[in-house]
Amino acid sequence: MSHVIGILVVVIILLTQNFLSSRKNPYLGGILPVVYIGFISFFFNKLMANSDHFSTWLMIMAALCGLLSIWISGRECFKKKRQKELDRIELQNL
Repeated sequence: MSHVIGILVVVIILLTQNFLSSRKNPYLGGILPVVYIGFISFFFNKLMANSDHFSTWLMIMAALCGLLSIWISGRECFKKKRQKELDRIELQNL
């Protein structure tokens, strides 16, 4: 049951990141990556307590890259949506 809750938490975090990244303010999408970096730095010693340092670093970097890529794609989606609205307004003015 704890695996299901963990997966649910990850899905909620990813959906929240996607939502915040596609808002007008570009800094909203940076909230979760900064919180993630703070969380990792706070629990860094506990994460490195196991003997497999490579996989720990790999998971930390993969999660950070995932959050940042969602942020970038959300910004691109917002820009395309805004450009489409501007084109629609320009066509109505002609």
